[in-house]
Amino acid sequence: MNALSLLFTLACTGSDPQAPAPGTPAPEAAGTPARRPDIVLVTLDTTRADRLGAWGHSTAATDWLDNKASAGTRYSRAYSVQPLTIPSHATIMTGLWPWKHGVRSNGDATLDDSFETLAERLKGGGWQTAASVGAFVTSRTWGFNQGFDAFFDDIQSKSGDTWHQQRPADKVVDDAATWVMGARKEDPIFLWVHFYDAHFPYNPPEAYAEQFKGRPYDGEIAFMDDQLARLEGVLKAAGRDPIWAIIGDHGESLGEHRELTHGLFVYDATQHIPYLISGPGVPAQVVDQPVSQVDLVPTLLSLAERPAAENIDGKVQPGNPHPIWMESFQLTEQFGFSPHLAIVQDQHKLIHKPIPELYDLVADPGERSDLASSQAETLASLNSVYATLNPSLPTGRTQALDLEALARLQALGYITTDSFDVDFGSLPDPTLHRDLIGKLLRAEMHSLQREHEQALPLAREALAEGIDISGVHQRVTRVMAMAGQKDEARAVLEDSVRRFPTDVALLQRATATVGREGDNQRSLALAQQALAADPESERSAEYVVGALINLGRRDEALAMALDWAQRKPEATGLVALAGILLFEKGDLPGAEKQLRLAAKPSRPRQGVCERLGAMALTAGVPKDAERWLAREEELYGLSLRGMRVKVSALSRLGRHEEALALADGALTKAPGDLDLLQARAAALIDLGRLDEAVTELDKSLALHPEQADLLMLLANAQKKQGKDDLAQATRARAEAAHALRSAARKGAAGGKPAQ
Repeated sequence: MNALSLLFTLACTGSDPQAPAPGTPAPEAAGTPARRPDIVLVTLDTTRADRLGAWGHSTAATDWLDNKASAGTRYSRAYSVQPLTIPSHATIMTGLWPWKHGVRSNGDATLDDSFETLAERLKGGGWQTAASVGAFVTSRTWGFNQGFDAFFDDIQSKSGDTWHQQRPADKVVDDAATWVMGARKEDPIFLWVHFYDAHFPYNPPEAYAEQFKGRPYDGEIAFMDDQLARLEGVLKAAGRDPIWAIIGDHGESLGEHRELTHGLFVYDATQHIPYLISGPGVPAQVVDQPVSQVDLVPTLLSLAERPAAENIDGKVQPGNPHPIWMESFQLTEQFGFSPHLAIVQDQHKLIHKPIPELYDLVADPGERSDLASSQAETLASLNSVYATLNPSLPTGRTQALDLEALARLQALGYITTDSFDVDFGSLPDPTLHRDLIGKLLRAEMHSLQREHEQALPLAREALAEGIDISGVHQRVTRVMAMAGQKDEARAVLEDSVRRFPTDVALLQRATATVGREGDNQRSLALAQQALAADPESERSAEYVVGALINLGRRDEALAMALDWAQRKPEATGLVALAGILLFEKGDLPGAEKQLRLAAKPSRPRQGVCERLGAMALTAGVPKDAERWLAREEELYGLSLRGMRVKVSALSRLGRHEEALALADGALTKAPGDLDLLQARAAALIDLGRLDEAVTELDKSLALHPEQADLLMLLANAQKKQGKDDLAQATRARAEAAHALRSAARKGAAGGKPAQ
């Protein structure tokens, strides 16, 4: 057994076939290999088409994008399926409408492994694949790493605001460039880069802020454009001339239709996106036919001369027109209004809701003239198209999410519930409440900019106007809390609970809000109220279990989680909680049983595979430990606990250099961590680097005086150095420190301290 193994063992037990696009190359003759071009996919977050020069913005500084558009195929009328990042990227990667891949909102689900992504299709054809992304909402958390050999999403936030974690385009390109230069020359590459810069708040780098004074949104887009030019330079230096596919995930309202950013409505301000393909074999043309994000996968596969993707909704474009679908359920989730659902065909758009809206997008691109009352025939025709498309509307969440992530999501205004037990057509039309929505959105914008003196009066006015709308209460609560008016915020929250005592979504949000404030007793009561209103709500049950844990009532939490796991083994979130609680209790056989059940889905809950790895290591099977940890790392990255386990697994496998490197990396994130310091010293001892080990152990003991395990490692190193007397003295110190620690533990457990 190596230097760390025994120490870790003790510590661990305590945690229709597609037609080719006109102008695209014909497949090569039988017997000759198809061409395999390099491909770069760029997704521009929150970027309006009409803010690029190629789409008519006269003051744009987007020379690189404009040149690519003029040299290739520019789709002048491309549309997003959703004004939210996660659902739209799920469609971009799969070619499926949202009701097929199941991601209908930010935070409601991850992209399941059962769907074949563009990266997986290309990797299967021999492409090297990598992605470098700019935000948490495109990270591996949501399943976007499927098919990528390398996935760069190490995104940190100084504020701890997970949901708005991002990094600028230059950092995204840094990782992409490093990978490109190291890729094998003989094989093609598929690279995805995602830029989040244009997302609110608009804070371009200083030089761009100065150049675009008063137009920070344009400055962000100009910065992204320059970084794309830089990335192309790297590719040229690597001898690569790729096909570029550049597409927006959604746009930005910038105040149009009373919406300041995006997410609620499906007007063209958020749905009309930039989309162009440029590079070898791509014709120079402008396509005015409406296309959708679903069309990207088949079109790129056609250009790459890969087999057509079966069982997807997109078509090779141009030349294969079809109805364009778009949706947003945020009006329902956030306010209780009818959602925005839309169809585009030819020049017309129908927004399908209780009071329908009809627009001629060619004659009226700003959607200012509603034709629903004057063009009955066109309205009926598009209603027929809607019925033929037959989109499924959500009835529930496809997956439960980590409760902490949900709490952060709800704190930022992305309000989700785990059921939609409602007739969408019976909900109030948002058109009748535009002023209220606009007022509340302005209050939130001021709040995010810390302009609380402007935010609070608007929030109070919105509350007075929307007193019978449960979603308004929650959003007003958030604005008040951000302004430091915690007592007023809590009063509004409690009033909303009294007014809407069976509103499960409201009660779940209140549970999370109160829990973040540290009022665990009230959080438990609210979670229990939500569960009583809908006894089958897995999310409410998870909130109850979570509140019990926070109150220290872990046995009750475990009993409830086990009861749900037995009755509803498909409730993998609760099964995972049962396994984790058993693990922490030290019941490793029981924990393993539950955690293995929780690990069956394609994307197990965060922490499940990590704990299975820890148990495999304790059982003396480091290869299994490494396998479980690799799965956890692939899905979520490793926590500090996971890094500790992996260091020990690598050490037991004799891979001491890797163990040392991992310990070094982990210590940059957690300087002074005792377990990692032990792991690093043990790796140095196992590598025979004894002088270094002694030096490091002396430093560690300065941080953790008379720590028994560190002293034992030091004694081990000294003995290997041949310093037997010194080693014997150090061992005596270690034994004395161990005896003191054991006595302290007995005292804490109620026994008599040793005399």
